[in-house]
Amino acid sequence: MLLRAGFFLLACLLLSFPCLAQEEPPRVVPKPGEAAAEVPAPEVSVKKVGETLYRLGEIEFDAKTREIRFPATVNMREGGPVEYLLVNENGKVHESILTTAISPLHLQIVMKLLRYKGGHGDVFNRLLTPELIEKEGGKEADRGETVSFTFAPEGGEPLPVNELVIDGESAEPMKPGGWIYTGSAVQEGTFMAEAEGSIIAIYLDHLALFNMTRDGADIDERWGARHSVIPEIGTKGIVTILTGEDPVTKKD
Repeated sequence: MLLRAGFFLLACLLLSFPCLAQEEPPRVVPKPGEAAAEVPAPEVSVKKVGETLYRLGEIEFDAKTREIRFPATVNMREGGPVEYLLVNENGKVHESILTTAISPLHLQIVMKLLRYKGGHGDVFNRLLTPELIEKEGGKEADRGETVSFTFAPEGGEPLPVNELVIDGESAEPMKPGGWIYTGSAVQEGTFMAEAEGSIIAIYLDHLALFNMTRDGADIDERWGARHSVIPEIGTKGIVTILTGEDPVTKKD
């Protein structure tokens, strides 16, 4: 079964979840030669676990605060380049600091239930020629909602995820802020974040759920893993998605 079944279930959930009807996920023009993979749709069953808390698979979310939490594991702690902050464990793990077992489609459903606005706007304009920007480029006003992420290792305090990334240009930690919810793409009925496992991109990826707006997002060799902060490989923890910008980065 293709993932179009998952979108049918999403439509049903949006109608039943209190006050949370929203537009379909944004479409992004696929890269040349890109083919849609056939991926089974994960089971969709939202359960209420608290007054404002709900759970979908391993994802817990708060309908009041719009916070989202799910488990993740440290996959890389030094070296680079890194192109992703977080991917599914079946995704491009050799390029990501963190991995997770959660379904990207489940996360997309949760984002829609919480009424996060998705959209790529002008984020990918920097990958286009000036001529194509004029014809196909997006506008800043059409960007998706600004979000921030933290990672809390078991037994540790939550860290803004920018602290896990080193900027190879300045040899300093990545500055706070700069992520938006772009929402991936649908190709031939397949939700591509699920097919590719791409969740939080550092290097621009129109198939990922979240992308950076900061300078250098279009340079794939600029970013690395900040070993002085990242726990040992295999360390488990919780990723939290929040509305708005990151807190200030701590110095080494």
